[in-house]
Amino acid sequence: MADRVLILGGGSGGTILANSLSPRRFDVTVLSGSEGHLFQPGLLYAAFTGSRAPLVRDERGLLARHVHFVRDAATRVHLAEQVVETAGGERLGYDALVVATGIRTDPSQIPGLAEVAARVGDYHSSVAHARRLWERLDRFRGGTIALGQATAICKCPPSPIEGILLADRLLRARGIRERSRLVFFTPYPRPYPAEPMNRIVEPILKERGIEVRTFFDLDRIDPETGTLTSIEGETVECALPIVVPPFAGAPTVYGPGDPRDENGVVRTDQRTLRVHGTDTAFAIGDATSHPTSKSGVGAHLEAKVVARTLAGRPATFAGRTHCPLDVGDGRATFVAGTYDAPVVPSPPSRFKHLMKMAFARVYWLSLRGVLDPVFDVYFPLTEPPAAPHPHTG
Repeated sequence: MADRVLILGGGSGGTILANSLSPRRFDVTVLSGSEGHLFQPGLLYAAFTGSRAPLVRDERGLLARHVHFVRDAATRVHLAEQVVETAGGERLGYDALVVATGIRTDPSQIPGLAEVAARVGDYHSSVAHARRLWERLDRFRGGTIALGQATAICKCPPSPIEGILLADRLLRARGIRERSRLVFFTPYPRPYPAEPMNRIVEPILKERGIEVRTFFDLDRIDPETGTLTSIEGETVECALPIVVPPFAGAPTVYGPGDPRDENGVVRTDQRTLRVHGTDTAFAIGDATSHPTSKSGVGAHLEAKVVARTLAGRPATFAGRTHCPLDVGDGRATFVAGTYDAPVVPSPPSRFKHLMKMAFARVYWLSLRGVLDPVFDVYFPLTEPPAAPHPHTG
């Protein structure tokens, strides 16, 4: 009898994993509350360039024929019984569970942000919100734009920097940069959290006249005036506040014992990807607690690790990240690292920008595994060197 693998979530990680499992050995089910599969990196360009490229496809069409798709939301996971309850009243049993529920935006954590997001939009939650933000930018004729992240948790860490640099590019193209002020705020002590990459990013911000407010922990926002106030009482007054909202894990309930942390993401062994407290459940992608950037590349590589583990082959996740960063002038760079290799500064180039743009075209193929031979070569070739052991120099 085939092992029953139940995957919660139909994002990139869940889809790649489902398509990677052999139908000869596994009975695979994907449980998702949505039939639509969103290409999330495209929200950046919908918001800051007005791109109308289609960003959503039918999840069923992205899954291999042997994969069962159930449109429903997981409400409770019984880890001891190995059963998942759904909003529709079903009880689905499993031999192996994989949590790939991602993280969701939660503007309610910041007073006033929900009202601002409803009016201004954002570029992390939905296509509708990204296009609403473009409408506001398209009508902008001068004044102060303040852009930054509300909390330290951020899906796609390069995206706040990308947003402010693309806003700068738009204002220059419109000829209104001189009568505009751009403010970038962050809870971190530097514009980009990883210092090696910050050495590339910070000079670009300075060159383009973008004001930076570090250690700015957003406490509240006035929905009427757009004034941002930090926990320390510092304020930024602006005509257009663009806030990367707080994020939280899926509201699924677990028991016995709750493996989630205070942010609602699942505590997971960072190398084996097993959910803490159980041998039959794994977590991948944004839903996990391990210390890597929340990105599609991470979800992709984690899915492959779990697929090999379930097939009985040794596999561990090295914490690999490989996030593109658009610097807003037709160039891009990549933020690459592992658990054992710190981020290595990579000078921006036009070729890297072409690679980032090309990924938007090949993303859908990557979900089906068509490009696995390419990735199997590319990722090892681009892996940064591990930091030297202190005793070996």
